Amino acid sequence: MDIVLIPAFEPDSQLIGIANQLSEEGFKVLVVDDGSGEKYADIFEEVRKYATVITKEKNCGKGAALKTGMRYIKENLPECENFITCDADGQHKIEDVLRVRDKLHSGQKFVLTVRNPKRGIPLRSKVGNSLSRFVYALLANRYLSDNQSGLRGFSKIHIDWLIKVENDKYDYEMNVLYYASKKGIYIATLPIEAIYIDNNQSSHFSPIADTVRIYRSLFKLARGTFIAFLLSEAIIITASLIFGYKYITISVPGAAAISYLVNILLNKFFIFKTTPCYDYWTTLIYTVIEYFAYMLGCMLFMFALPEIPLWFAFNITYLVGIPLRYFLHKFIFVASRTKE
Repeated sequence: MDIVLIPAFEPDSQLIGIANQLSEEGFKVLVVDDGSGEKYADIFEEVRKYATVITKEKNCGKGAALKTGMRYIKENLPECENFITCDADGQHKIEDVLRVRDKLHSGQKFVLTVRNPKRGIPLRSKVGNSLSRFVYALLANRYLSDNQSGLRGFSKIHIDWLIKVENDKYDYEMNVLYYASKKGIYIATLPIEAIYIDNNQSSHFSPIADTVRIYRSLFKLARGTFIAFLLSEAIIITASLIFGYKYITISVPGAAAISYLVNILLNKFFIFKTTPCYDYWTTLIYTVIEYFAYMLGCMLFMFALPEIPLWFAFNITYLVGIPLRYFLHKFIFVASRTKE
């Protein structure tokens, strides 16, 4: 059984047509009314003709609605093989939902749709997507050309950890991707055409409040990265004061190696300890490869710098490396997707 899970807050009549079409395509449709209230009762009553509707008494956020739906699937629909999350505002074409189903049936376990960035995206969405790509790539060590699309497909094996992902509002969806990246879960991507009706005016997303919330959650999940970075700074400062450049071939790679190791251990045993790990060794191998490549570049760059204190040289190298890391992740992403 394939299920489409739709979180809905104060939807318009489009939701009725979406549920009808998905039902006709053979999906079991599950709609979570996220506290829309009596004013929208008539719409949900019509939706019930084509879908199961779960009604929440108060609005708790998109993430909470998605987790409510997943719990329902886990407890009441054991025959479910895959489920697809879809927005209620008509932003996703039924044809693309079908393509996500096909991708899941082909053997993929996690499918993320990627919206065409050149067709009709409102300016606020285009700017937000560009910024989130950059920040996410640096914190998660994985580039995704679109990390905010709500049309996603999952195998049922992911339900347990998806329910445990932190936060309940729009930040939940970004957190899911960060968890997956740190757990070594492969994310297949599928290009789609996004539909922005009336410049996306029907969206309940707050450009300021929800954006701040998303980045606050993301930086919280990346606290292992920041702790590891501060540790490497302490090591480099100490080495700079005691040895200067004398043992640079040991101090710089050593500081980075300890930083990477601490980051890995914090993620595995503390930050993400409550979620199962499917392919942790892939993530570890990728991190080690990145470490050696990054260290080689750092050493070459630092030897080319004039003789300034080691700590300054190390941090100048780090800052220069930020855009280089971003484009490296992007290159690897594009190269890997050409094989799909």
